[in-house]
Amino acid sequence: MRQQETDSIHERGALQLSLFGMAGKIADLGSDLPGLEDFSAEDYHFESIQDLYAIIDGPRPWSLRELEAWAPPDNSLVSDFAAQDRILVSDFSAFQGEWEHKAFYAIEPMDAFVDPILEELTLMASAQSVKTEIAHNQLGYAVKNDPAPTLVVMPSIKTTGTVNERIKSMIQASPALSKHLTGNDDDLTYRKIKLDNMPIHFATAGSDADLRNVLARYIFLDETDGYPESTEKGKQGSPIGQARARATTFWNRKIVKLCTPTIESGYIYREYQRSDKRRYWMPCPHCAGYQVLSFFRIKHVGCKLGEWPKDRRDEDYILSNTVSRYECIHCGKEIEEKHKSWMDRMGTWLPECKIAERTENCVDCLQADVKPTETTATYCPKIRLDGTVAIPLPRSRHRGYQWGAIISPFETWDQLAAEFFKAKDNPEELKNFYNLHLGEIWKEAIQKREESEILSLRTERPALIVPSGTVAITAGVDNQKHGKWIVLRAWIREGRAIDSHLIRYGFVETWDELDQWIFEDVYTVEDSGLILPVWRGAIDIGGSDTDDFSDETMTEEVYDWLRRRGRGVMFGVKGLSHSIGGGKKMRSSVIDRMPSRKGKTGRPIPGGLKLWLLDTGLIKNALWSRIESGKFHLHADTDNIYARHMVAEQREKTNQGKTIWKAKGNRANHLWDAEVYAAAMADPECDGGVMVLRDPASRQAQAQRTPKIIKSKWMEG
Repeated sequence: MRQQETDSIHERGALQLSLFGMAGKIADLGSDLPGLEDFSAEDYHFESIQDLYAIIDGPRPWSLRELEAWAPPDNSLVSDFAAQDRILVSDFSAFQGEWEHKAFYAIEPMDAFVDPILEELTLMASAQSVKTEIAHNQLGYAVKNDPAPTLVVMPSIKTTGTVNERIKSMIQASPALSKHLTGNDDDLTYRKIKLDNMPIHFATAGSDADLRNVLARYIFLDETDGYPESTEKGKQGSPIGQARARATTFWNRKIVKLCTPTIESGYIYREYQRSDKRRYWMPCPHCAGYQVLSFFRIKHVGCKLGEWPKDRRDEDYILSNTVSRYECIHCGKEIEEKHKSWMDRMGTWLPECKIAERTENCVDCLQADVKPTETTATYCPKIRLDGTVAIPLPRSRHRGYQWGAIISPFETWDQLAAEFFKAKDNPEELKNFYNLHLGEIWKEAIQKREESEILSLRTERPALIVPSGTVAITAGVDNQKHGKWIVLRAWIREGRAIDSHLIRYGFVETWDELDQWIFEDVYTVEDSGLILPVWRGAIDIGGSDTDDFSDETMTEEVYDWLRRRGRGVMFGVKGLSHSIGGGKKMRSSVIDRMPSRKGKTGRPIPGGLKLWLLDTGLIKNALWSRIESGKFHLHADTDNIYARHMVAEQREKTNQGKTIWKAKGNRANHLWDAEVYAAAMADPECDGGVMVLRDPASRQAQAQRTPKIIKSKWMEG
């Protein structure tokens, strides 16, 4: 009898592990449990554990806290958690209140987090298209349903602080999450949010110490293309590699990486290439044919694809008249914006095709008429009309998802078209369009450059004459041991695009000659007689000794010259051996001492000197894009010497797929470097560049205006 009572107690304890299906289980076992012989599942439904206690007699082998801990989650998917427990607050979202699934394409990437097979998840997508909220929902799910140590990595101290506040706000706004707050303000710090069931650590990607001292089962790597190539000391590899190592001891680890893409060598693109590379397939509302939407199938209503009328590309016209349509790749019919929500709801994710060659089994393939290539091949199962896949998808330990704003409910096709027409003539703007709106990398074309191509950029305008419309002249100086190579370039604004013209170049031997070029000579604007000086310039700070008899290095010599003559006009520049991160081409720095020599600290620089540190590879890419797009011009007197310098470097790809600039033999490239420095000074990243300048005539008028003298009344007495 005692054994029977013991068995009954164990059975009751097991029943209390879950309220799901509880009534049915008790009905099946009721005859063996005291007090439940006549229990019927039809006439009772459990709402809580307390309801179970109300009808079960005898001892309670599990406490209420134990039962709650062992009970299965009431929302087993991340998307369920978001719909039930996520609250959006106005400080960090355009929407407020309970979460709604507005972007249905986000549900599968969100729920992938709970796949027991999954270890890594890569999200490569356009800006403001829910990818960050996907990660935050996954973190919230972990806090509520499967707590474990978590590490969040951001590219900078500023972004780390911002995401810390966002996550803290998410936890505080949700009753399901806020109950895990300890109530101690000391547990909510910049580096760590300590909950009663798990810690959330925050780290900066460039810090060895931040990444080395944490163990975590969940790792969220956000804005990865803003990470440096290596951490501050560079001894332990990339920040992503270091962060991944923090989860090595967890068999059930989850590593989530997310970012808007930049270029092929960016972290997020490389991680996406390691994944199963999923794309979102959406059906046509007319023929139900599934396809991955491409921006370049958007067209003007009633017009042929690729023939958008030139007189209908104005932003106001496009946005006011709702003229954008999508042309179906299957039936060729026009799809309106209003259909996008239905298409999104019916869409499905498919990984890249793993079949090298098509066979007779590919007759039902989504793109059976398209020859597979490395970039266009897709997974081969047939999608049914309801969006399900006829052949089960292969499971993957590393899922990757890529999408752009073309499928987002937060950006219309009209907005995309308007943004494209604003950006298409400006290489930098076009790169941003690809990254931020299309969610795609910007690919730099690899091609050889010839001297004849450079000389073909000559105009009929002679040297020393500035073209009309110029807003500023910038100078680039490549400092060498026995002289300086100089380039002077005029800049013209054309809306959001920038055009440029070479007005002078050459070689000088002395600092006095350089002074003459930069500070004393002035240049006449054609057809106006307006006189323009050099507005801003850059000189590389060098690094070697000046000659065999000097006690100064080239760097010290440049610093001395900048202190005497350059302030406000000329700046020192230095190329970096590593990327700045975040797609940035440059950043400023202030030095307060001369370089150290032979173990001795350099002498102080009163007031300091502002330098610009350059990612010369990115600036060279932008400069060459300007050349290719016809926004780079030479004066009529440009000779072969200039052309030889301009083709002395070639853009190549490394074995890792990274694009680099490499010198061809021992060819001189000084004027090419000088052009890079002149372009850097005009760039918007350089304190706004030429984009923030007013017309030079109005600037001169302002400078020549006689100030009005205001006298106090008591002085008139």
